[in-house]
Amino acid sequence: MGRTAGMMPNVSVEYVKLSGGLDMTSPALGISPGKVTALQNYEANDTGGLRRVGGYERFDGRTAPSGAVYYCAEYTGTVAVGNTVTGAVSGATGYVVATSGGKMILTKVTGTFDETDEDFSVGGLVVGAFVGLPVEDGCETSYEHAVAKNATADVYRDDIASPGSGVSTGPTRGGGKLGGVVYVFRDNAAGTACDIWKSTAAGWVKVTLFHEISFTAGSGLIVDGNTVTQLVSGATALVKRVVLESGAWGADAAGRLIITTITGTFDATHDLQVASATQATASSLATAITILPGGKVETVNYNFGSEVATERMWGADGKNRAFEFDGTTYVPLSTAFTTDTPLHIKAHQGHLWLSFIGSIGHSGLNRPYEWTAFVGADEIGIGYENTGFCELPGDAIGIVSEKNIFQITGHSTTDFQIERVSPSSGGLAYTVREFMGGAIMFGLQGVVKVESSDSYGNFSQATVSRAIQPLIDAMELVVVASSVHGAKNQYRIYGSDGTGICMTSGFEKTGLDWSQVFYPTQFEYPINIFNTIQCDDDTVYICDDVGMVYQVDKGSSFDGAEIEAYFRTAFNHSKSPTTIKSYRRAVMEVTPEAYTSLRIHPEFSYGDPRISQHLVQTITMQGLGGYWDIATWGEFFYDSRVVSAPSIPIRQDGTNMGVIVYTKSDIDLGHKIDGLIIHYIPRRIKR
Repeated sequence: MGRTAGMMPNVSVEYVKLSGGLDMTSPALGISPGKVTALQNYEANDTGGLRRVGGYERFDGRTAPSGAVYYCAEYTGTVAVGNTVTGAVSGATGYVVATSGGKMILTKVTGTFDETDEDFSVGGLVVGAFVGLPVEDGCETSYEHAVAKNATADVYRDDIASPGSGVSTGPTRGGGKLGGVVYVFRDNAAGTACDIWKSTAAGWVKVTLFHEISFTAGSGLIVDGNTVTQLVSGATALVKRVVLESGAWGADAAGRLIITTITGTFDATHDLQVASATQATASSLATAITILPGGKVETVNYNFGSEVATERMWGADGKNRAFEFDGTTYVPLSTAFTTDTPLHIKAHQGHLWLSFIGSIGHSGLNRPYEWTAFVGADEIGIGYENTGFCELPGDAIGIVSEKNIFQITGHSTTDFQIERVSPSSGGLAYTVREFMGGAIMFGLQGVVKVESSDSYGNFSQATVSRAIQPLIDAMELVVVASSVHGAKNQYRIYGSDGTGICMTSGFEKTGLDWSQVFYPTQFEYPINIFNTIQCDDDTVYICDDVGMVYQVDKGSSFDGAEIEAYFRTAFNHSKSPTTIKSYRRAVMEVTPEAYTSLRIHPEFSYGDPRISQHLVQTITMQGLGGYWDIATWGEFFYDSRVVSAPSIPIRQDGTNMGVIVYTKSDIDLGHKIDGLIIHYIPRRIKR
């Protein structure tokens, strides 16, 4: 029977949750409708949905561009972008970053403008008057707010330079964060040495390196902070660090002193005194500590002492001796290895571990300066070049090479045991990271996750990147660094050309059991990357090839450049691959952080060119919706929704439908798209 005249056709409604990330290898009919087949600069959320990647912005310790404050002021008169206005009564000043429609946006405000309609001057001449007071974050809509924040960020961005700008060259070679301060390494302009730079409220400041002098016959005691005087030469110096490398004080202590504030010239033979009492004998001249150029710095923070203040940064770079650094005193470490230029470093179970070509070594227990067998230091041959260390469950340390993974269990040389965890999987240099109770790395087989199990070696290894094998093959040629983002359950891999892969971990239920899964996506930065700095507080910095340092997941842009992002959903046949359907509407579930603009393009029947192109539709959302009893004034725009559901009318037939989502913006703070509601009318079987 036909449909009764006047009856409305039955409209089917289907919700498609975006989940699973990017799939580039599955056949079209086998791809889950929640996955995407093409994507750039979106990342998977661990509970589902796709989030536009965060921006990144340059860093030197000053006010972050995205954290800068602006004031919106109504005015009469004439003013231009770049002017500094001064209140005629208050003397307060502000820098103009934008003007439009009788309003100006000010930043870098000093003082407080007068409450009356105060005149303001530029260059000593009165050119206008405020109408009321300038209001902090005072724009009325989220779009105006986003534009003002972006213009303000541009001003602060221009203040930030690379470490040693003008006196340094090449990439920033890595670094670390200690006590909330970021320290980085960069070669000098002549390429003869590498300098350390410290982030401060005034930008990068060069760290002074001290001198070192060796001693023997330590029959007394020298401690940090002592002033030593040498007999005969009369030279004096302040001791910044005592590096005990063998023996014991009061008997036969030997090692080095890191010294500064030197007067006179030390020789290599005479006694060293403290308060006129002989404590040791010099066995070398006092030489300036220098760092050779060309390294790639890897660091770890660890406390070998018993007080909070004794936590230090430890590092290696493949060109120099390993080092200890407390933010002031840089201490080169001397080991027993012939070629004392370790590549990788780890602190584990009270030992400092270093990797060399074909072997690894560890210091004595809680004696990171001492590398003799007498205190339990040792060298362990593994037959492969170590590419990184990692913590493994069971208090084990993982020793990784390109094709093998070993573990060492125990607490000292008396009970250390080494065994091979994997004879076929491994990781490339600078990609080995600890992740969610195990380890993760990028190797010749792709992204490999190592976790505890009841299988061989008490660990299991699984390649979790098969769905993006084409990206893996390309990344293998350019991979240079990695990072972990604990708050997002993410592992990221970076290529030297700015390309990257993001693996987000989530959990899915199969039957009665939950299992860990990975949702792969890709990103691309418009810079060339040399290294990353992974910090204990979950912040990550990237170092580019021309020396700039950037903080990732910060701001609304790629350091001022627009973020271009898109994804293409898998074609969804609604469990009926041969049925022709009349598509009528698509509703997107979007959560914007603030102002967001998206372009939506539906496609049908696998993009069949015989089907006319559907109109591309642009949707905008204000974001930052709030609840009256919860939200704080000034943090939300009350004319917007917490979750937006833009509806897109469709008039097209096909056996399946997919959607392309595209955005390009430098003012969008980010948005998350959770799913898509599709309205369609089933028609007939395609013959």
